[in-house]
Amino acid sequence: MPITLDGRLPSPLPNQWSTEPCLDLVNTRWSDHVGSGEFHDRLPEPVWRRAFLEHWGYRVDDPDDAKAGTRMARLRKLLRAALESYMSSGRLTPALRRALETEINRAPLVLRVVRRNGVEGLTLDRAGDAWDVALADVATSAVRLMGERRLVKVCANPDCTWVFEDESRSGSRRWCDVSICGSLINVRRHRAAG
Repeated sequence: MPITLDGRLPSPLPNQWSTEPCLDLVNTRWSDHVGSGEFHDRLPEPVWRRAFLEHWGYRVDDPDDAKAGTRMARLRKLLRAALESYMSSGRLTPALRRALETEINRAPLVLRVVRRNGVEGLTLDRAGDAWDVALADVATSAVRLMGERRLVKVCANPDCTWVFEDESRSGSRRWCDVSICGSLINVRRHRAAG
Protein backbone atom coordinates (compact mmCIF):
# COMPACT_ATOMS: atom_id res chain seq x y z
CA MET A 1 0.00 0.00 0.00
CA PRO A 2 1.40 3.43 -0.88
CA ILE A 3 2.70 5.66 1.88
CA THR A 4 1.34 9.19 2.36
CA LEU A 5 3.57 12.26 2.11
CA ASP A 6 3.98 12.40 5.88
CA GLY A 7 5.35 8.84 5.83
CA ARG A 8 2.27 7.10 7.22
CA LEU A 9 0.10 4.45 5.66
CA PRO A 10 -3.49 5.58 5.00
CA SER A 11 -5.94 4.35 7.60
CA PRO A 12 -7.73 1.13 6.64
CA LEU A 13 -10.98 2.87 7.67
CA PRO A 14 -12.47 6.10 6.32
CA ASN A 15 -12.73 9.20 8.52
CA GLN A 16 -16.49 9.01 8.02
CA TRP A 17 -18.94 6.77 6.18
CA SER A 18 -20.88 7.99 3.16
CA THR A 19 -24.63 8.39 2.82
CA GLU A 20 -24.97 5.16 0.82
CA PRO A 21 -23.03 1.87 0.78
CA CYS A 22 -22.31 2.20 -2.95
CA LEU A 23 -20.28 5.36 -2.27
CA ASP A 24 -18.31 3.65 0.49
CA LEU A 25 -17.47 0.77 -1.84
CA VAL A 26 -16.51 3.07 -4.74
CA ASN A 27 -14.29 5.12 -2.43
CA THR A 28 -12.24 2.11 -1.31
CA ARG A 29 -9.93 2.93 -4.22
CA TRP A 30 -8.79 6.52 -4.44
CA SER A 31 -5.93 8.60 -5.74
CA ASP A 32 -3.57 10.50 -3.50
CA HIS A 33 -5.17 13.93 -3.19
CA VAL A 34 -1.83 15.79 -3.15
CA GLY A 35 -0.94 14.71 -6.68
CA SER A 36 1.70 12.00 -6.23
CA GLY A 37 -0.12 9.75 -8.70
CA GLU A 38 -0.31 6.98 -6.09
CA PHE A 39 -3.54 5.05 -5.55
CA HIS A 40 -4.76 3.56 -2.30
CA ASP A 41 -7.08 0.56 -1.95
CA ARG A 42 -8.93 -0.36 1.24
CA LEU A 43 -10.91 -3.23 -0.27
CA PRO A 44 -8.25 -5.92 0.42
CA GLU A 45 -8.11 -4.84 4.09
CA PRO A 46 -10.05 -7.29 6.34
CA VAL A 47 -10.65 -4.52 8.90
CA TRP A 48 -12.34 -2.37 6.24
CA ARG A 49 -14.57 -5.22 4.99
CA ARG A 50 -15.66 -6.10 8.52
CA ALA A 51 -16.35 -2.45 9.41
CA PHE A 52 -18.26 -1.90 6.14
CA LEU A 53 -20.43 -4.97 6.68
CA GLU A 54 -21.13 -3.99 10.28
CA HIS A 55 -21.81 -0.33 9.50
CA TRP A 56 -24.39 -1.17 6.83
CA GLY A 57 -25.90 -4.11 8.74
CA TYR A 58 -24.89 -6.87 6.32
CA ARG A 59 -24.51 -10.31 7.89
CA VAL A 60 -22.34 -12.79 6.03
CA ASP A 61 -20.80 -16.08 7.13
CA ASP A 62 -17.23 -15.23 6.14
CA PRO A 63 -16.26 -11.53 5.77
CA ASP A 64 -12.87 -12.66 4.45
CA ASP A 65 -14.26 -14.84 1.66
CA ALA A 66 -11.82 -14.40 -1.26
CA LYS A 67 -14.53 -14.93 -3.91
CA ALA A 68 -16.67 -12.26 -2.27
CA GLY A 69 -13.70 -9.88 -2.28
CA THR A 70 -13.29 -10.44 -6.02
CA ARG A 71 -17.03 -9.83 -6.53
CA MET A 72 -16.80 -6.62 -4.50
CA ALA A 73 -13.92 -5.40 -6.69
CA ARG A 74 -15.98 -6.08 -9.87
CA LEU A 75 -19.02 -4.38 -8.35
CA ARG A 76 -16.89 -1.38 -7.35
CA LYS A 77 -15.75 -0.96 -10.97
CA LEU A 78 -19.34 -1.22 -12.25
CA LEU A 79 -20.66 1.25 -9.66
CA ARG A 80 -17.90 3.74 -10.44
CA ALA A 81 -18.76 3.60 -14.15
CA ALA A 82 -22.51 3.88 -13.44
CA LEU A 83 -22.10 6.84 -11.07
CA GLU A 84 -19.74 8.61 -13.48
CA SER A 85 -22.28 8.14 -16.28
CA TYR A 86 -25.02 9.50 -14.01
CA MET A 87 -22.88 12.49 -12.96
CA SER A 88 -21.92 13.40 -16.53
CA SER A 89 -25.18 12.80 -18.40
CA GLY A 90 -27.86 12.04 -15.83
CA ARG A 91 -28.46 8.62 -17.35
CA LEU A 92 -27.06 5.12 -17.77
CA THR A 93 -26.01 3.43 -20.98
CA PRO A 94 -28.05 0.31 -21.82
CA ALA A 95 -25.01 -1.86 -20.95
CA LEU A 96 -24.61 -0.26 -17.53
CA ARG A 97 -28.35 -0.59 -16.89
CA ARG A 98 -28.27 -4.31 -17.73
CA ALA A 99 -25.17 -4.89 -15.57
CA LEU A 100 -26.77 -3.12 -12.59
CA GLU A 101 -29.99 -5.08 -13.04
CA THR A 102 -28.00 -8.31 -12.99
CA GLU A 103 -26.31 -7.32 -9.71
CA ILE A 104 -29.54 -6.12 -8.09
CA ASN A 105 -31.39 -9.32 -9.00
CA ARG A 106 -28.77 -11.74 -7.63
CA ALA A 107 -30.85 -11.67 -4.44
CA PRO A 108 -34.51 -11.31 -5.46
CA LEU A 109 -36.98 -9.37 -3.35
CA VAL A 110 -39.69 -11.37 -1.63
CA LEU A 111 -42.73 -10.41 0.43
CA ARG A 112 -42.93 -11.97 3.89
CA VAL A 113 -45.78 -12.00 6.37
CA VAL A 114 -44.57 -10.81 9.77
CA ARG A 115 -46.33 -10.22 13.06
CA ARG A 116 -45.57 -6.90 14.78
CA ASN A 117 -47.39 -5.46 17.74
CA GLY A 118 -49.99 -8.22 17.51
CA VAL A 119 -50.83 -7.47 13.86
CA GLU A 120 -49.92 -9.36 10.69
CA GLY A 121 -48.23 -7.28 8.05
CA LEU A 122 -45.96 -7.44 5.03
CA THR A 123 -42.27 -6.79 4.78
CA LEU A 124 -40.12 -6.67 1.67
CA ASP A 125 -36.95 -8.71 2.08
CA ARG A 126 -34.16 -10.15 -0.05
CA ALA A 127 -33.71 -13.89 -0.46
CA GLY A 128 -30.56 -15.83 -1.24
CA ASP A 129 -26.95 -16.23 -0.21
CA ALA A 130 -25.81 -13.65 2.38
CA TRP A 131 -23.14 -12.21 0.07
CA ASP A 132 -25.67 -12.02 -2.79
CA VAL A 133 -28.03 -10.13 -0.48
CA ALA A 134 -25.32 -7.69 0.66
CA LEU A 135 -23.94 -6.95 -2.81
CA ALA A 136 -27.41 -6.67 -4.36
CA ASP A 137 -28.25 -4.09 -1.70
CA VAL A 138 -25.05 -2.14 -2.41
CA ALA A 139 -25.91 -2.07 -6.14
CA THR A 140 -29.49 -1.05 -5.29
CA SER A 141 -28.17 1.89 -3.27
CA ALA A 142 -26.54 3.31 -6.42
CA VAL A 143 -29.80 3.07 -8.36
CA ARG A 144 -31.62 4.66 -5.41
CA LEU A 145 -29.22 7.64 -5.56
CA MET A 146 -29.87 8.05 -9.26
CA GLY A 147 -33.61 7.40 -9.07
CA GLU A 148 -34.03 10.00 -6.35
CA ARG A 149 -32.02 12.48 -8.49
CA ARG A 150 -29.61 13.04 -5.62
CA LEU A 151 -26.58 15.19 -6.37
CA VAL A 152 -23.46 13.02 -6.65
CA LYS A 153 -20.08 14.58 -7.40
CA VAL A 154 -16.39 13.83 -7.69
CA CYS A 155 -14.19 16.08 -5.56
CA ALA A 156 -13.17 19.26 -7.40
CA ASN A 157 -9.53 18.64 -6.48
CA PRO A 158 -8.13 17.38 -9.82
CA ASP A 159 -5.89 14.94 -7.94
CA CYS A 160 -8.72 13.45 -5.86
CA THR A 161 -11.10 10.75 -7.08
CA TRP A 162 -13.42 10.69 -4.04
CA VAL A 163 -17.14 10.48 -4.87
CA PHE A 164 -19.64 12.07 -2.48
CA GLU A 165 -23.26 13.10 -2.22
CA ASP A 166 -23.70 16.86 -2.08
CA GLU A 167 -26.33 17.36 0.60
CA SER A 168 -25.75 21.10 0.90
CA ARG A 169 -28.88 23.23 0.60
CA SER A 170 -27.48 25.16 -2.37
CA GLY A 171 -25.95 22.10 -4.09
CA SER A 172 -22.65 23.95 -4.31
CA ARG A 173 -20.34 21.67 -2.33
CA ARG A 174 -17.14 21.12 -4.29
CA TRP A 175 -14.79 19.16 -2.04
CA CYS A 176 -14.95 15.69 -0.57
CA ASP A 177 -13.64 17.34 2.61
CA VAL A 178 -13.17 21.10 2.73
CA SER A 179 -10.53 20.78 5.48
CA ILE A 180 -8.40 18.49 3.31
CA CYS A 181 -8.91 19.02 -0.42
CA GLY A 182 -10.50 22.46 -0.09
CA SER A 183 -7.62 23.73 2.03
CA LEU A 184 -5.01 22.15 -0.23
CA ILE A 185 -6.42 23.82 -3.36
CA ASN A 186 -6.83 27.19 -1.59
CA VAL A 187 -3.19 27.07 -0.43
CA ARG A 188 -2.07 26.23 -3.99
CA ARG A 189 -4.08 29.16 -5.39
CA HIS A 190 -2.68 31.51 -2.78
CA ARG A 191 0.90 30.44 -3.55
CA ALA A 192 0.33 30.75 -7.30
CA ALA A 193 -1.08 34.26 -6.87
CA GLY A 194 1.77 35.36 -4.56
